[in-house]
Amino acid sequence: EERRKLTSNVEKAKLQGKDAPVPVHTPELGEMLPARLREQWKQSGRDTSALANISTPGGGPTHMNALLVVDDQGYRPDGTKQRITVNDDPLNVGNESKWAQFFENAGLLDEIRKDVVRTHPDLHFFLEPEQNLGQRRYAALERILFVWAKLNKGVRYVQGMNEIVGTIYFVLANDFNEDWASEAEADTYFLFNTLMVEMRDIFVPDLDDADTGIQGRISNMMTLLSLHDPEVRCHLDDCGIDASFYSIRWLTTLLSREFLLPDTIRLWDSMFASTHKDNFLRYVCVTMVMITRDELLKSDFSTCLRLLQSYPPTNVDQLLEASRALWIYESQVTLACHKGGISLQQALTAIAPPPAIIMAYGLKGGITPDRSERMRQAGEKSLAAAKGAAKEASNTVATAGKSFFGNARGLWGEWRSGGDKKKDYKRR
Repeated sequence: EERRKLTSNVEKAKLQGKDAPVPVHTPELGEMLPARLREQWKQSGRDTSALANISTPGGGPTHMNALLVVDDQGYRPDGTKQRITVNDDPLNVGNESKWAQFFENAGLLDEIRKDVVRTHPDLHFFLEPEQNLGQRRYAALERILFVWAKLNKGVRYVQGMNEIVGTIYFVLANDFNEDWASEAEADTYFLFNTLMVEMRDIFVPDLDDADTGIQGRISNMMTLLSLHDPEVRCHLDDCGIDASFYSIRWLTTLLSREFLLPDTIRLWDSMFASTHKDNFLRYVCVTMVMITRDELLKSDFSTCLRLLQSYPPTNVDQLLEASRALWIYESQVTLACHKGGISLQQALTAIAPPPAIIMAYGLKGGITPDRSERMRQAGEKSLAAAKGAAKEASNTVATAGKSFFGNARGLWGEWRSGGDKKKDYKRR
């Protein structure tokens, strides 16, 4: 019946003559999408209203992006004609079928849109109602992620990419140079693609167990935590907290979900300046766990999980300083052991840890018991010396005061004695 109606419209256009303009054809969604595809979409668990928005010219009332849909008679939504091939048959669901491609694209766009509209939902930048700027900015994120996913089918879109793109786009679109800000969408795509070259293995399931894959990076992170804070690592294991419960989101979003946007931008400034971004992120993540060690050690499963999945407010500058200090100290100790031929204990005793370190090699502040004892003794000696110096200074002041006031009393006594001497004092 749908085909019969469409064929009738085409025939009417032909009867008007070859040179007559083709009437604008704006078919309904039911005409444009075969019932088989609509049913397949519904069976996949997706909302049928989302399919209507995705396939509506102009993005529908939401002002978001829409796929170009060509009906089975070859009409575009603007009424223009397109060449028909046998693969345009809606019953053909092969890889070369345009309907199969549409269904694939619609599913991808729907998946991206669900995440995009949740990106920084409390940020006015993406909620600005004037001229639908908020929706148009979300639409820009959609286009960036959709085009990138279509051009990188080995990776495709994975949840978490929207957080990275949203943060980059916000920074570029708010550039003080208006000419640069106007190109924020293209620049965001370029920067995101450059970043994905270094971290794309995280999003490839076949590479999960590789060193550069998500499980490999989690394993490296937990190895580092075991080296520097084994007490917390054992406590998390005893509580049943698997590292994947919190670290997958940390790594795939580059910690953009754990901090406020200004703190995320500050953190990314340091990360992008680092020559080894994955190593930088690993030390920062381990330091984040060690910062909350006191709360973790006295908590059970639910509290530990809540702390790690909803990270408490933290001074990002102190976090970065502590992670950098840990990396420097570990490098110095490792170099001393390998190049100097000394044991780990000797290296820890000989090398003073930076003051910003929280935990290192299972030692609070990275300070060994011997060094702690020497520091205590040195502190006691310094305190005793300070007390001695203070006492001596007090005695000196007291002696000088006594001498001064003694002389003053003597002069006052002489003044109070007989008259001739007063004249002498006056003359003085």
